[in-house]
Amino acid sequence: MNWDTLIAILAIALALGFDFVNGFHDTANAVATVIYTKALKPSLAISMSGILNFLGAVLVGTAVAQVITKIIPVDLVTLPVVVSVLLAAVLWNLVTWWYGLPVSSSHCLIGSLFGAGVMAAGLQGVDWHELNKVLLALLVSPLVGFFAGAVLTGIAFNLSGEKTKKGKELPHPKLMRWLHILSSASVSFSHGSNDGQKTMGIITLILATHFGSYGYRHDNVPLWVMCAAALAIALGTVIGGWRVIRTVGTKISREALSHSQGFGASMSTAIIIMVASAIGAPISTTHTLSSAVAGGTIPVYGAGKLNVKTLKLIILAWILTLPVAASLSAACYFGLHLFWR
Repeated sequence: MNWDTLIAILAIALALGFDFVNGFHDTANAVATVIYTKALKPSLAISMSGILNFLGAVLVGTAVAQVITKIIPVDLVTLPVVVSVLLAAVLWNLVTWWYGLPVSSSHCLIGSLFGAGVMAAGLQGVDWHELNKVLLALLVSPLVGFFAGAVLTGIAFNLSGEKTKKGKELPHPKLMRWLHILSSASVSFSHGSNDGQKTMGIITLILATHFGSYGYRHDNVPLWVMCAAALAIALGTVIGGWRVIRTVGTKISREALSHSQGFGASMSTAIIIMVASAIGAPISTTHTLSSAVAGGTIPVYGAGKLNVKTLKLIILAWILTLPVAASLSAACYFGLHLFWR
């Protein structure tokens, strides 16, 4: 086994590590609302989320993975480029997880692809047509999540008969509780269908770049890659990311989450992500869900109950992730390129 082959195998392991980190970083997307409304016990909610993340990643298809493989032109993809992308994405994910900020693993990955591609080949290092489509999806999805969360929460709140009483726990009709659980399960499935595919795309790039003689191609995701990525994100989800769960569950709104709000935020997020997965748009589950929780606060408690301080931190992380990830991956590529020489 030569040195490059060993690096390629380690890069695949690193990609699965990114998928694992993505899983525990994004656990909050699906389970925070059901945990903090006491719809499900934490252990049951996280186990359910892990299983459904796995199924979503395996069953939905590979449209998103195909888009990931096209952001950097095929002839410019090298091992230093891919390793730089993964190192930067994992590093920023871990830093933001440590501080409990629900940032987007999608932003991390897309920013890293951009930074490494440009450092490797200048402005020709990325496919601008594909990149612009991805950036548009990343920009629009949180805005759609905010308004969809507000609308669905408002409808659910009015139909459920929940009453907001300051200082008292909201009554939770059984039907709304089960609808909330269903919507949480839908987020888990849709998260796997979108985020799991991003790692599939990266591994497919590695295989096509270094193991093409074995029949691997950029336009085909092998079944074992699908299963490995699905398992990694599911295991990460089961371990859970309590720092981010607390932020989503308790710090976006100044008032306790209701089942109506949890249902509205989760179901709107699940629908948006499933549509994105079907059309091959790699969007941010994290920012879509966070925006939907914020939007859902308004019809239940009013805009005055939004925690502006936490929202500012989330928005700041949203704005910074793309340039920071791009800078990190560019720096990683610069260092690795010198080493590879």
